[in-house]
Formats: sequence, C-alpha cells, structure tokens
Amino acid sequence: MSFPLGTDGWRGVIAEGCTFAAIERVAEATAAVYRDLSDGDTRRIVVGHDTRFFSPEFARRAAEAFARAGIDVLLTDRAIPTPAVSDHVRALGLAGGVAITASHNPAAYNGFKIKSHFGGSAPPQLYAEVARRMEAGPVHPPPGSSALGAIRVGDLLAPYRERLASRVDVPAIRGAGLSILADSMHGAAGTLVSDILSGGRTRIVSIRAERDPLFGGVQPEPIEANLGAAAERVRSEGLGLAVAQDGDADRLGVLDARGRFVSPHRILALLLLHAYRRRGLRGGIAKTFSTSLLIDRIAGSLGVPLHETGIGFKYVADLMNRGEADAGGEESGGYAFSFHLPERDGVLNALLLIESLAATGRDLEGALDDLTAEFGEFAYGRRDVVLAIGVIAGFLADVRDDPPAEIAGERVTEVQDRDGVKYAFGERGWLLHRMSGTEPLVRLYCEHEDASAVDRILEAAGDRLARFAAARRAGAGIARS
Repeated sequence: MSFPLGTDGWRGVIAEGCTFAAIERVAEATAAVYRDLSDGDTRRIVVGHDTRFFSPEFARRAAEAFARAGIDVLLTDRAIPTPAVSDHVRALGLAGGVAITASHNPAAYNGFKIKSHFGGSAPPQLYAEVARRMEAGPVHPPPGSSALGAIRVGDLLAPYRERLASRVDVPAIRGAGLSILADSMHGAAGTLVSDILSGGRTRIVSIRAERDPLFGGVQPEPIEANLGAAAERVRSEGLGLAVAQDGDADRLGVLDARGRFVSPHRILALLLLHAYRRRGLRGGIAKTFSTSLLIDRIAGSLGVPLHETGIGFKYVADLMNRGEADAGGEESGGYAFSFHLPERDGVLNALLLIESLAATGRDLEGALDDLTAEFGEFAYGRRDVVLAIGVIAGFLADVRDDPPAEIAGERVTEVQDRDGVKYAFGERGWLLHRMSGTEPLVRLYCEHEDASAVDRILEAAGDRLARFAAARRAGAGIARS
C-alpha cells in the first residue's frame, strides 16, 4: 500500500495509495489506539475534512470505521480547516480527532491526520503505535463490544468561527479602515476571514473561496509562486495587503500592497512582537531549525528564552504543551500562540496580523520598516530539487562529513547536524541542506544579512548537489556495465 506515514500523518496519491481501503485501515488502527488513551473522552471523536477530491467520502468512511469500534463520531457536514478539528477536540474535552487532508500537497494527493487531546498534532509515538497496529494485520473491535457508535453529522464550522472571532478585537479591526485581500486558494479557509471581519470600515475582498478539488490548477501552498492571482488583484484594486491559507488552512502566506511576497520569517516576527508587547505573552519562543536568526534577536529583545527544535511543528507544539514556550513558528508559514492552540492556524494568524496593524495604525509596509529599523533585515531563499532518496541521503552525508572552509565567499564557522546539515556563517546567516519529510526532495535553505549573498550561496550549494548527483549516475553506469 503506497500510503506512507510522513511528518504529520499519512499522504498518498488518490486511487493509488490513498484509497477507501487505506483510509479505512488507518481509521480502524487509530480507533484501536484511541480506546487505549487516558487523556480525554474516548467515547467520541471529531472527523473533519478539507476541500480535496473525495475528502467528504473518505471522512464518511473513516467515521464508519470509528462507529464500528463503538465510538461516537461528530462528522463535519462541510469542509473545515484542520485547526478546527483540533479546536473542537479541545473545546469538547475529547481524546482526539481526525482530519482528512493532504494539507498543501498537489491536488492529486489526499491523506489522514490525527489530532490529540491538547488540540494539536498527535505526537510521534502515537502515530508510531497506529502504524504498528496497521502492520500487525486487520484490526477488529474487542470481544464483547458489539454496540455500534453513532455518527452525528453537523456544522462544525460555525462554532470554530465564533471562537476565532473571540480571539481578536473584531470591532477595532472593523473600524480601522484597512483594505485586505483574503485568498483561500480554493481550500478549507473558505470565506472565514471575510465572515469574521466584514461589517465596518475595513474592506475584505475574498478570492478563490469556493471549493475546487483541482485548486484552479495551482498547488494550494501559499508561497510566492502560487499567489500570482492574489498579487494581481491586490495591485489592480489598490488593496493594502493579502492574506492566504493553504489547502487545509493551517499555513499563512502574505503579500504587501505591491503584491510582493513577504517572508514568513518576517511575518512571524511581526506576530511575535504583537503577541508579546500588546497581548501579554511572557513565556519562551520556539522556532524550528530552518527559521530566521531574526527570531533570535526578537527573543533577546523581549528577554524570553529561545528554543530551537527539529523541523516539524510537532516539536514546537511539544514545547508549548510542556509550558516551555508561549509561541512558536516555522519557515513554512505555520505559527501558534498559547492563547489559542498549540497548533498552526492560518486563519487565526491572518486575523492576528490584521489586528496588529489595526492596533498600531501602521500599514504592512510601515510595520515591516519598523521591524527592520529595530532588528535589521535578513534575506532568505529556498530551492527544492527532486532526486532519488538514496542520492539525497548520500549527498547529506557528504556535506556533513566534508564541509568546506567557505562557500561563495562566506566562511563556514560551524556545522550543525540536527535536522539536516546546516553551515553557519557566524551571526550573518546560514545554509541548510535537508531531505523533505513528505516528498522525494532535497531542500536547500539560505539566510543572510546580505541579500546578494543568498543567491550566490544557493547557486554554489546547487552546483555541489549537481556534481554529486552526476557522480552517482556515472558510478551507477560503470557498475551496470
């Protein structure tokens, strides 16, 4: 079965790996593990889904598997963001929930995510136990458990929308006179931003809010390459900024008034300053291994501990659940704050960004200028290269074991091997080489104070990768001959 477990659940191509049988098998194993949990109500579970092809049908099949195991199911009657599942789990005191989604992956994919009692992604050990039970063979209800659970279909979007609205100062935002484009990329965010904020001087324009399982032919990841329609609309209508969410609405992408993509690192910085200086957070900040040095400077200025984690939001959530961090973020546009959930929420984060502008009376460019004036500016870039898994693994071993003294004129001051291999350039920047957790990709990330250095460093790293891959291909050809 080509339905592999990745960094946050199972994902596969629809009708190839992600099939009704695969969804049912994962759901049955999850139900078996769910019955053994000690935190939260195990008599009920929430099942949500996004806007992907077959997502409603897969969700129904998962709900039926839970019902056969004697567990009552609250099944959404419409697409909802993945964070809405976590929100319901926590609000109802449940042991867990399930979201049918492939997040930001291309339209051909779908998947299965598990949410835990604390309102966030299930920890690795829970996923591992579900996978173990799947591999052990068919999972059946325990002896004597003949009673079926009930499936109740209902509107799980409205309660989530109300809780989102309660997290921000809606009257202040409505009265601020901002002009905002809300781009849902045909995903689960739908019209949430407009529904929450419309009704005052602030103008909200929604695009790509309707369901389209093909996502308009664009991968539903809110990065610069996929936000051309939003950039054009911002410029043509003279709007102040755009906020965009991915397919299951846990990530945020932002454009400025000129339609330019704003680095997720800088958006995280703005949100942190708002949350700590105006909303009263006091605890530590968690950031993943590929997140900006800008966050280090902000944590130092705020006088709070900084924690660097492996790549994957589950590590950030773990620190938040242990009380060691009040907020955290990652380079892909996922951020969380303790006054909401230990979970990425692209809609909540859009609302917080807009609230920060309403509170200061600054437009986005002004806020970014203030950020640069106080903390300096880093340029950032990333390149993804598709390669065979074996070649990627060999390349990462090579860059770890044979680091250069310098790359593209930048002296390598330290080699960090935590989650990928990072070359540090003192306090000026870094280069990270890492294998994707969900796709056959090697990712090259770079950050530097000098914007011109980023392209040079990435070019040099890409050249080394190309030479390594060519040598591997040549070696394989010699071996075959």
